[in-house]
Parts: sequence; C-alpha cells; structure tokens
Amino acid sequence: GHNSRLSASSSDQPNLPHAPPRTARTPPDTSRMSMVQQLALLLVAGLDLANAHAHPVRSEQGCTCEPGARPFESYHIHVLFYPDLVNDDGSAAPEFSNNTHSSSFARALRKKFVKRFNVPECDDKNIFNLTSLCAFAVDAEGTGGIRNTAPFVNPNWAVFVPVDRYADTVPWMMANRGDLDFLVHPNSCGFTCSPKDHLLWSLWGGNKWPVRFTLD
Repeated sequence: GHNSRLSASSSDQPNLPHAPPRTARTPPDTSRMSMVQQLALLLVAGLDLANAHAHPVRSEQGCTCEPGARPFESYHIHVLFYPDLVNDDGSAAPEFSNNTHSSSFARALRKKFVKRFNVPECDDKNIFNLTSLCAFAVDAEGTGGIRNTAPFVNPNWAVFVPVDRYADTVPWMMANRGDLDFLVHPNSCGFTCSPKDHLLWSLWGGNKWPVRFTLD
C-alpha cells in the first residue's frame, strides 16, 4: 500500500549534498479572483481550444487527488545535478566539476534537449497553464521558481511536457541522460496534488533524489 510516509531520508536515496530546509510557499488562492480575471481566463481558455492538449488547469477547486479522479493534464521532467561549488580563488571544485552529476554535464544535456526538440523558454511565472513543450530556466540552487513550492533540495533544470509530447521526450531522456538522474511527474491538479504527483505517480530515470513532499 501507499499509506506510509515518504521523505527525503528514504533509504533508497543516494548520499547527496542537501540544502537547508525551506518553508514551502503557499499556493495562490484562486477562489477570490475578480470577475475581470475570471473572464480573462475564460477568454484564454477559449483561445486554447484549437490545441487538443492545452493545459487546462485554471482552478484547483474540487481536487480530490484520488487515483483516476481526473486525467493527468501535463508532465514535468526534472534533471537533478550537484550545485556549482568553487574554491576560495574562484576556481571550480574539482570533485564536482569532473563529476558526471555536475552542473556542466546537466547543462550540456539541457542544451542537447533544447536543440533536439527546438524548445523555447517557458514563462517561469506560470508553471502549470502552458500549452506547448518548453524549458524552464535552470534552478541552480534548488530554490524553485517564483510560484514554485521548491520541492527539490538540489539544483535541477526542468521542462513542461504536454500529454502528446510524452511519447517522444521521455524515451529520449531515458536514452540520453548518461549518468544524470531525472524525475518525470504528472500535473494532475496544480499545487493541490503535488505530493502525489511527485512521489506516488512519478517515474525516476536513474537514482532517486530527495524531495520535500510527504504522503499522509
């Protein structure tokens, strides 16, 4: 069963450098939007109808986070790597710069992915309501984006994957990751179901890395 709590201290996770814990940001309250905002969202939703796989999360009201309660609306791929560490003289710390989990290897994979799929940059202020494959800015410190709850304690780079792009992007990542580890998780209902999205319904390529969420 899945009743036991999962945490970053799980025995199947490698001994990796941890950043100090941070308090998760509170998800935005969409229940108090003005009438103008709601009409604007409806207009955007109408414009997105031409894309059969447009990401439809506009409100998290009514989420149950139960298996099969609603279809997965999109996915995120996260590639985890060691932080950039420097010596007192500013030179790169060799134990990390030459490691296959280092930032340089991870950034090279990102560049290769972006070139292979002709991927534009994502709007970092909007991590769920996107309509096409895009790459988020590199999170070099594991702090998350503006609206991110920062589930990772380590640096990572991520891409937004619409449902119809899963079949070509995820197998490519499996074949080209090298020694890097990556997480693929669904987006089932915005921030509300993030713990289950990241821990229960996710897939790892390589080793598991720490994730701050827990399951009740």
